[in-house]
Amino acid sequence: MIKKADTQLIKLLNEVQILNLIRENSPISRVEIARQNKMSKVAVFEIVKRLINRGYVLDIGKGQSTKRGGKRPTLVTLDANKHFVIGVELKRRQALLAVANIEAEILKTKNFNFEVGAPPEVVIDKMFKRIDTMMDNCGVKPEQLVSIAIGIPGLLDYRVGKLHFADTLKGWGDVLIRDQFEARFHVPVILENDANTVALGESILGAGRDHKDMVCIWIGEGVGAGIIVQNELVQGAGGAAGEIGYLEINKYCRSDRLFKYLFKDQRFFGEILSELNLLQVLNDQIVKSTGKEPEKNNLVHILKTNAYHEHIREILEEYAYLLGILCLDMIKILNPRLLVLSGDIIENSPFILEQVKAFMKENTHEIPLDTHSLVVGELREEAGLRGAIALALQVVFEPKMAGKYPGIL
Repeated sequence: MIKKADTQLIKLLNEVQILNLIRENSPISRVEIARQNKMSKVAVFEIVKRLINRGYVLDIGKGQSTKRGGKRPTLVTLDANKHFVIGVELKRRQALLAVANIEAEILKTKNFNFEVGAPPEVVIDKMFKRIDTMMDNCGVKPEQLVSIAIGIPGLLDYRVGKLHFADTLKGWGDVLIRDQFEARFHVPVILENDANTVALGESILGAGRDHKDMVCIWIGEGVGAGIIVQNELVQGAGGAAGEIGYLEINKYCRSDRLFKYLFKDQRFFGEILSELNLLQVLNDQIVKSTGKEPEKNNLVHILKTNAYHEHIREILEEYAYLLGILCLDMIKILNPRLLVLSGDIIENSPFILEQVKAFMKENTHEIPLDTHSLVVGELREEAGLRGAIALALQVVFEPKMAGKYPGIL
């Protein structure tokens, strides 16, 4: 005997299946939906009616007759601007927020900076106010909001919906982030690691859109990897999959001659490859070489203007060597078809990318590991935010996948 809960789930999954078919093939007729889904016309007509009543689907009039003539079919399409999601990317000293429709089109973005160590309640209150403003500006009513997804650095407690540990957001460990957002906006809220949201963004909307398996290494205030296998995000048993920033570097850095610039007794790859460490080393070398401070204390500016200065080149070669070690380890362990590199450093230094590729070629020519491609991410600074939006949309289009997050199904 089928329980009521089971029939409700089947009903939901049938609706999602048809909604995805409409999203991917619109405009489309009900008869064609029934044919492609191998469902009865009566069932399809009823499901489409429910989706129209709930504002997800729109009747757009008659289509063309078939070659045999006959009655012209009525076509339906996704009603993109009746329901909306919020994507959030939280960093050490900045929050980025966006409102998007259910076709993942960003309608409005806002961001703000805050002091390192700012009280979490102050930052969260500012996020609430910015979201309210965005929704007001876009004419989005509270009842039109479907879900929210938040990308945040560190190890997460998915069960409780909070940050478990992060070097970059100290003081946030006891903050029930998911509960606070759900209480404020009354929609499902998904909390995910920021490297994972970057990987999800590149997988769905960026460099990995044509690949089922990929690894995305993101470099910013730390280093992390998002792992996609068969189009699904891999979190690991405790949610720590991809925390490559905590891999120890000592065995690679025993020689001062090999890493005379970057290595300062750091313990982890996330420390030595961080944007802050590279910026400090580059600044020190510029002062030492020129006798004056760089005109702009900005990493992107330095990478673009000093990339081939003799000593700068040596620093970047060291950096590429270390990054190449991480890339090679990912390929040996996971053997992805695609390896994506993301973050300001790699996006603004073709020299580092060339060096990493050369390192990979040199160290894999005797081992049959050449079934991979190494590319720079396409979404650049929007990767994490777009990944959060894609994650929020799973509540609508992939509830089974979103169901792995507590409280979604």
